[in-house]
Order: sequence, then C-alpha cells, then structure tokens
Amino acid sequence: MRRVKFKVVKVDYEGNRWSVYAKGKYCIMYSKNTIVRAIKGTLGVAVFETRYQAEMFMREFFFSASNKKVIRVVPVGRGNNVAELSQFITSDSLDCFYERKNVDTTKPPSGTMFYPAVEVIE
Repeated sequence: MRRVKFKVVKVDYEGNRWSVYAKGKYCIMYSKNTIVRAIKGTLGVAVFETRYQAEMFMREFFFSASNKKVIRVVPVGRGNNVAELSQFITSDSLDCFYERKNVDTTKPPSGTMFYPAVEVIE
C-alpha cells in the first residue's frame, strides 16, 4: 500500500489549490481526486513525509498562513531526494535553475521528497 504524504498548497479566492513554492509556468493546480503530474524537466512534485514537516515549512517560509493549507496526497512513482533547490520561486529563476545557469540555491526543507506525480486525496 502506498503511504500518504503531505503537500502545502495556497488556496485562491475560488477555492482552487495551487503550488505554494513555484510561480508562473511552474505552478500546478491540485484538485481533489485527481492525479497531478510534475512538469516535464523539473525535479518532480514536492511533498513532505509528515504533516508536522509540512506545517513547519508553512510557518517558517511564509509570512501568513491564512491562504495556505496542508493536503494529503499519495505518491505515484519512485521518490527522489535532492541536495539543492532554487532559492527563488519565479519562472525566470526556476528556468535558470533547470538550465544549470548561475542561480542561488538552498537545501530542501526537512522531509522533502519529489515524485513524478501524486494522487490528491484531500
């Protein structure tokens, strides 16, 4: 049985749930009862091993948690750890990161895993 993981999303005024860390063309919508695939050429869909890790990420990295939510997802495919992420979340910064150009990087938050896709169950 696949183990449930946790994803932090931002919720817009219509109730749609979106990637919290990526903006522009890298931002993905997470609708309930769907399988969401990572954008081709990226690290994958980032999730946390525990709800606690997801909540700590939300508290530490965002000024306001008012439009953020932790949802449950089930990974699809094989998980992957990475050593570094782009420090900035704009499309331009992420383009540079994926093209291996000069860009500031940071370590992923504790408990972060990347999967090719996730099934959104909540």
